[in-house]
Amino acid sequence: NGSKRMTDQSLSIWQQCLLALLSGGLLSLSFIDAQYFFVTWVAFIPFLVAINGASLRRSYFLGFLSGLIFCMSAAYWVVDFIMLSKDYDFRLSFVLSLIFWFYSAQLTALIALTFNWLKQRTSVHEFILFPLVIVTFYSAYPMLFPVRLGESQSLFLSAIQATDMTGVYGLDAIIALSNITLLSLIRFILFKQPKQENRACLAAMATLIIWFTYGLFALQTWELKLAHSETIRMGIVQPNEEPSLEKSKPKPGYSRAYPLEMAMTEALSKAGAEIVIWPEAKYKEYLDWPDVRKAYQNQVQGLNVSLIFQDVEHLPVSTQNSTHQQYNTALMLNNQGELVGQYQKMKRIPFGEYVPLVSDVPILRAWVERFFGKFLNEMAPGTSRQFFEHEKLSIIPLICYEVMFPDFVAEAVTQAQDNLGKLLVGLSSNGWFGATRQPYQHVNASILRAVENRTPLVHVVNNGPSIVALPNGRVMFISDYHQAGAYIVNVPYSSVTQNSFYSHYPNFFLYGLYGLLILMIVWSLRWGRRVF
Repeated sequence: NGSKRMTDQSLSIWQQCLLALLSGGLLSLSFIDAQYFFVTWVAFIPFLVAINGASLRRSYFLGFLSGLIFCMSAAYWVVDFIMLSKDYDFRLSFVLSLIFWFYSAQLTALIALTFNWLKQRTSVHEFILFPLVIVTFYSAYPMLFPVRLGESQSLFLSAIQATDMTGVYGLDAIIALSNITLLSLIRFILFKQPKQENRACLAAMATLIIWFTYGLFALQTWELKLAHSETIRMGIVQPNEEPSLEKSKPKPGYSRAYPLEMAMTEALSKAGAEIVIWPEAKYKEYLDWPDVRKAYQNQVQGLNVSLIFQDVEHLPVSTQNSTHQQYNTALMLNNQGELVGQYQKMKRIPFGEYVPLVSDVPILRAWVERFFGKFLNEMAPGTSRQFFEHEKLSIIPLICYEVMFPDFVAEAVTQAQDNLGKLLVGLSSNGWFGATRQPYQHVNASILRAVENRTPLVHVVNNGPSIVALPNGRVMFISDYHQAGAYIVNVPYSSVTQNSFYSHYPNFFLYGLYGLLILMIVWSLRWGRRVF
């Protein structure tokens, strides 16, 4: 053990920095392209070698370096986002992106700092400490765009199955455990280890085997279930609209009363679609103009399909006040064209649909509105979940950003009716990110919501890719990226709903880890050994 510690500490600061940068670069690969999912399972090894035995100050610095290269690589699209949304040139957009990346890099810096601090002050084994710290910070650190390790694993089907028990947080813990266990095996080959280290390594390997054994069994079980499931013909409309801060006009040959999406819906109706879904896109005026509502009703009734779409809703603040509030709203019309469901988005995008801590302060809000300009389209939050009832399905609408919140989705699933099949429907518009990998990151993350809740997911994206994911995480359909199209998919569903353990208890695993970490910190502060 002394030999191992001495070897790690003999690294120079430059070698430690290179290892930290390598780790961040490796970690970003699976987020840039999900086909490299396997890299995540070893990406932390250089990071762990770099920070081993380092002082707390150096641990923080090395963690920051690793986090910075990860954020700049995996979230390179922030530059495109700022250029498109603010019409800034590349230089200014890059400077603003650096602020975002520097803030986001604090996540890895805090992981390195906390992990080494706890190693110094407790006798708890690092096989427990590292997964615990990883899960805690990846779940609790406030991020504009939430990041979780497990959401890079959508193609690793046997790995994601057990998230129906723990949520994505359990997969984060398993990935962390895999990294530190593999490092221990490497050290076992290079250096002699005490017997207790071997026993800890065996226990960690047994945990990994149990996780993947459950995954293989569950994957096979769900494949059999889905092979005998009922199906419903879902129509997916992908208009591929260009993002714009201005109020857009209908495309030539179309109108507010008869948009391009309605023409696509006609084609899908002829192909036998029972429900047609449009993505989150530009303002349609359905909720503001009676003539548009009447036209939609007549057309949908003639097509004999149910229609789900998104629009902006304007409601007066009070009867005595002429001021209006905006809501990002999803709607469903039945096959008679009647409005049967209306859901106002509850999870808003910071700095896009509201400004944290500022929106309720008039002076600060006016200043922020001047800075963000037209991109800051202030939206009021919805106050309750709503569900769209079809004769076969209870549909759970999620607008764009909302698919990134596991507990929020799980709570919605349990509140939906149990006497019907359940279907998650995501409506998104990712055109603000240009031709980058961000839309793929978005839909890959949403696949985990299907597995966690054992509920099929249809995620319709304005510019693509739109997907249909099964309850075992298998993607049965993916549309072309940045291409308009109308698609029809036979989506399997179960008329007998059995919510997963995670759906019923979405905070059980996570809060248990929080409690364990708090106990460790309290114990360390009161009885731990202080190391300078």
